[in-house]
Amino acid sequence: MQVGLPKLLDVSWPRQQSGQEFVCQSYKLMKRLRRNGNHVNILWVPTSADNKLLGLAKEQARTATQKDAALQKSGPRMKSTTLKIARSQAAPSNDLPGNVGRHVKRVDAALPGKHTRQLYDPLSWKEASVLAQLRTGMARLKSYLCRINVADTNQCACGQASETVEHFLFRCRKWTTHRTEMLQCTHTHRGNISFFLGGKSPLDDTNWTPNLDAMRASIRFAIATGRLDVA
Repeated sequence: MQVGLPKLLDVSWPRQQSGQEFVCQSYKLMKRLRRNGNHVNILWVPTSADNKLLGLAKEQARTATQKDAALQKSGPRMKSTTLKIARSQAAPSNDLPGNVGRHVKRVDAALPGKHTRQLYDPLSWKEASVLAQLRTGMARLKSYLCRINVADTNQCACGQASETVEHFLFRCRKWTTHRTEMLQCTHTHRGNISFFLGGKSPLDDTNWTPNLDAMRASIRFAIATGRLDVA
């Protein structure tokens, strides 16, 4: 007996419906019963408060969903359900992958795209190399060199802090006179690593575009110090 009329239609026209695995199992069970001399009748039972079998079925369903209920063997998935789950898992994400470095995420919250080419295409090889070091954090600075066991310490030569990209760009006293052009680019974004390296910060809106003048000023600053020169 079945309270859902669509389920009876599934059995009546099995080749027209989804959930073929369930329908096939139903037919196999009915054939087995018939071989043993049983008669199988499928009836549609309208929902009624006086239906004792329906009440028993609901009680069994509640028991099966209780916290300490014994786990039963799960039935096969419908093809449509399986495909839906697979598509959702394969859908591209708008977030940066979890294995991308923390420094990269701080510099640029946007996924690599047209703006990345906009940053690098006009640059010379030397300028692009400097920008890549600053944006990735894999730079010839003590913080990174110490992390890869090339330097004994991560301390900046100024003795004030670890020589990170942020310290190098904005705080190291050795390069104060070199920052004049960078400081002239803005009064509101000073110390904002995303702004100065062509990246999008989490506070930028959907109309954000990279500030190329600030980015070029940062590149010229880094080249002038000689700290990121490559052989």
